Amino acid sequence: MKKIYLILLLVLAGWVNQAQAGWPIGKYRNVVIPSFNYYTSHDSWNSVGQKVKGSPGSGFTSYAVGLYVGYGISRRLDLVVNVLAPQQNSAYRNFKDSLIKQQSSGIGDMQVGLAYNLVNFGYKSFLSVMGSGIVPLYDTTKTVALGYAAYGAELKLMYSGGIDNGFLKHTYYNMEVGYRRYFDTQGPNVLLYTASLGIPLGKRNQIGFEGSGQYSTSTNKAFNPNLALNRDFSFTKASFDYGHTFTRRFSVFVTSFYTLIGRNTGLGYGGSVQMICKL
Repeated sequence: MKKIYLILLLVLAGWVNQAQAGWPIGKYRNVVIPSFNYYTSHDSWNSVGQKVKGSPGSGFTSYAVGLYVGYGISRRLDLVVNVLAPQQNSAYRNFKDSLIKQQSSGIGDMQVGLAYNLVNFGYKSFLSVMGSGIVPLYDTTKTVALGYAAYGAELKLMYSGGIDNGFLKHTYYNMEVGYRRYFDTQGPNVLLYTASLGIPLGKRNQIGFEGSGQYSTSTNKAFNPNLALNRDFSFTKASFDYGHTFTRRFSVFVTSFYTLIGRNTGLGYGGSVQMICKL
């Protein structure tokens, strides 16, 4: 059982700190995942989903350092802390937009929540729910361009498991759908979705594929060259990752992604490096 939990966690850690999957971490166990994330966009998708070359949004680049911590309170209940910024899930960001020559860096938002395993199916698949709060870690009274400067909440349903037979034997999957609300007059209200597969390549290596996205609505329809501040937008991204397990307690994942479709957002690509530590 311990081995199954660890393999599932490593396979589906995924792009930009998406470590919140549907299986329990395990009682009194800890998982710490620091990450470095990169995103760049020179073109964009306009309000009706058409590609636009150059401005607006030309030259947007973001670097981010994130931290995810999970602690198993019981066999079914986990505490999750994730330091992030909207859209890019980052704790530290430094971006430069070639149109307005704007730079900003600092701590973003922190997400704290509880994940509860509702039911397991023979310990091969797990259905879980997670509720969390979003807290800005910067001064919301100042113009800092690090997020929406608003508190929020998120509810997510997660289903994860493994395939024991057929062509995809030993493959692990994860599916998530969620709703996020920021408590501001302009919102936004965000629907989130993720579907991923992890395929082991021997005992120490594995590859993964993921499709994920967000659909955000707000009374504020304006396009902001700082892509992290857009409130009314949508996107779907595809990602590929490769992971290597060095020891039972330490693994590294390298991920790349590309925006397939979008609205009021950047036509971007990037990647991340994540170090998964089981303490």
